[in-house]
Amino acid sequence: MRIKMIGCASIMNEIRWIGIPENTDCEFLDFNFHANPIKLHEKLQQAIDESQDYDLIILANSRCSNILINLVSPKVPLLFPRTHDCIGLLLGSNKRHLELLQKDSAVYYFSQGWLDYGRSPYDEFLEYEQTYGRETAKSLIDTLYGRYQKAMFIVTPGIKNIQQYREQVEEIARFFNWETTETNGDLDLLSSLVNGIEKKDIIRIEPGVKITEELLEKYN
Repeated sequence: MRIKMIGCASIMNEIRWIGIPENTDCEFLDFNFHANPIKLHEKLQQAIDESQDYDLIILANSRCSNILINLVSPKVPLLFPRTHDCIGLLLGSNKRHLELLQKDSAVYYFSQGWLDYGRSPYDEFLEYEQTYGRETAKSLIDTLYGRYQKAMFIVTPGIKNIQQYREQVEEIARFFNWETTETNGDLDLLSSLVNGIEKKDIIRIEPGVKITEELLEKYN
């Protein structure tokens, strides 16, 4: 069986740590597409269309901003996680993510990939400051991130120079006056997905079936 895996750079490090099977070709999309869900959706559909000569397509993407809605693979089955975003995927399940949110909803999550390839709230502030000035930048950032009170770093296996990442999170937290904390990630679900194992929390869509909100509701 030949498999094509399409994923976000936010979990690329973890996927490489798990190990990519020999029968799997990978394509990781630029993290910056997170800021443009419409474009990310288009890129995913394009990648699916270009992968119709495989036996299975694995989407290592969650449902962030409804990017999966209306995707369709004409000839090849799709496999993707039931998680609502990459945080749930790195934590092992939606259930664990929701449990943490119920304990404290004012938490902003960071991961190795988010820090390596993404744009942090502090990076956003610096961009706004350069464009609009400091006061306007502060107002914009407060609107976007004012409700958060804590920065949580998801520690996943295989992180090298972990202290460097902790210092990055602490620097961001100091700027926003957030507390810092950590939680261990759980890569069992991601490992099953990477290896094409169908199990609870992994959804299979048959060829020609369009992903709809109604269809996804069945898996909530």
